[in-house]
Amino acid sequence: MKKITKTIEPSSLTFYRSSIAHERLLDANIYEDYPHKTKQGCSDGDRDNLRLQLLKEQGYICCYCMSRINYENSKIEHLKPQSRFRDKQIDYNNLFISCDGGEGLAHNKQYCDSKKAETELKAIDFLENIQDYLKYKKEAKRVIILSDNTNLSDDIDTLNLNVDRLAKNRKEAYDSVIANLKNEGFSSQNVRKILNYYRQMHNGKYEPYCEMIVYFLTKKLRQQGVTS
Repeated sequence: MKKITKTIEPSSLTFYRSSIAHERLLDANIYEDYPHKTKQGCSDGDRDNLRLQLLKEQGYICCYCMSRINYENSKIEHLKPQSRFRDKQIDYNNLFISCDGGEGLAHNKQYCDSKKAETELKAIDFLENIQDYLKYKKEAKRVIILSDNTNLSDDIDTLNLNVDRLAKNRKEAYDSVIANLKNEGFSSQNVRKILNYYRQMHNGKYEPYCEMIVYFLTKKLRQQGVTS
């Protein structure tokens, strides 16, 4: 997870909200009736499409696990569940985009929004520097995500972010970076170059699990006595 910088909401969402009578804003169907969030709108390049704007805003990675997503395998996510926070169902600052979370798998193998469902998370706030409260741990075939913050640790469990599929994918991404560094050399210059690469979007996209890579490379620089 990493901080998400929100851009200006799509004008279609602003117009839609203004068209709803104040007394109807808490109706259960307000979000569902908003038309500009379809996958078709993404494929058509509709600049006013909510799903497409969220994908671009997040660099085409899941807000929770940071896996690669596109318009076909993503879900528009209400951080505060819309069934319990009706006042936030079309609040742009409550709208993000996540992966499909293993939808259709056994419940204990699902993750992200599919596992969370309508549970209210305790501590996750994408508008703040959430990455500063997370750390990662290498295991033989996995990389797991942890936090010293008890509430955030509970959220990690709620989202099932250490399910085998994600933990193994993180390890593969980590191993690929280390293999590259072995070829180039572990000088602080090379480490910093790759670190800066993972901090930025390329062609409008972040690399999958980018913040995990940033965590480990920053740690490596500190071990070399260099600040990132």
